[in-house]
Amino acid sequence: AKFPKATFQSSSIKALGGGKFDVAGKLSIKGQARDVVVPVTMVQTGATTVATGQLPIKRLAFKIGEGEWADTSMVADDVQVKFKFSLTGVGKL
Repeated sequence: AKFPKATFQSSSIKALGGGKFDVAGKLSIKGQARDVVVPVTMVQTGATTVATGQLPIKRLAFKIGEGEWADTSMVADDVQVKFKFSLTGVGKL
């Protein structure tokens, strides 16, 4: 209840070609903020643009799993955050 959401605020976008981008910014989870670069792939079909990607994080850097859950032999520290967004109103890539 104290941390109901995670946030990502972008600071720059680098086009890599072929609908691929590196989006740099700050990821905040449980009050812990870290600078990250998120690889994003965008595909347009008609008026819809689908943005997908995944970002590896260290869960303990964001205090995800404290106390007995901090033991990485039980739950790995490496976690993949995967996302898929359907967007409208995006200009031609």
